[in-house]
Amino acid sequence: MKIRVYIFIFVILTMLAVPQAYGDSASTREYQVKAAFLYNFIMFVDWPAEKMPAASEPIIIGIIGKDPFENAFEPVKDKQVNGRKVVVKRFKGLEEIKKSDKAGMDKEFEEIRKCHLLFICSSEKAVAKEIADLVKNNNVLIVGDMPGFLESSGGIINFVLEEEKVRFEISQTNAEQSKLQIRSQLLRLAKRVIGEKSSQELKN
Repeated sequence: MKIRVYIFIFVILTMLAVPQAYGDSASTREYQVKAAFLYNFIMFVDWPAEKMPAASEPIIIGIIGKDPFENAFEPVKDKQVNGRKVVVKRFKGLEEIKKSDKAGMDKEFEEIRKCHLLFICSSEKAVAKEIADLVKNNNVLIVGDMPGFLESSGGIINFVLEEEKVRFEISQTNAEQSKLQIRSQLLRLAKRVIGEKSSQELKN
C-alpha cells in the first residue's frame, strides 16, 4: 500500500508540472490535477459489497452541473482500478434535470445514484445539499470544490486551493454515514479531517 501512496503523490506532482509546459491556463491545470485526484481517490475508498455487485461492472465517476474538466480525464481513460474499468458520466444541472418529464427525471436520478463518486460542480452550489440528499443512501463518495461543502452540503471530500496548489479536506463523519471506509493513507494526505480518528487508529 505504501507503494500506491508514493505513486499517488507522484502522479499528482506530475500533473501539476506537465500542463504548464504546454501553455494551458491555470484553470485547465487545476482541473487536470483534480481529475487525477478523483481517479486516485477510488484506490483509497472501500464501498459496501452491495455497491460493487459484479467484477465486470465499472466504477462510475459522475460529474453533475456545468463541467469544468473538459478533457482532463483523458490520461485515465480506459484505465482500471482493482480490475474494474473506470468510466466518467456527465449529468446536467439539477434544475435542468427537473425540467424533464417525470420518467426522464427519474431515470436520470437513478443513473446519478449508481455513481460510486459524484463530483458536484460549483454551478450547483445553491442545490448542493439537495443533490447530496438525493444520493445519501446510495453509498456515493460526494466530492466538490466549494467553501463549506463538508459542513453545509453533506460533502465527503472537498478540494481547496492553498498557495496555488490543490489540496483536499475530508469529512470522516459524512463518509461513515454513507457507509464508506476511507483508508488511513488518504486521511493522512488531507489538509483537514472532520471527525478525525486518533493517531493510533490511523496507524492500523
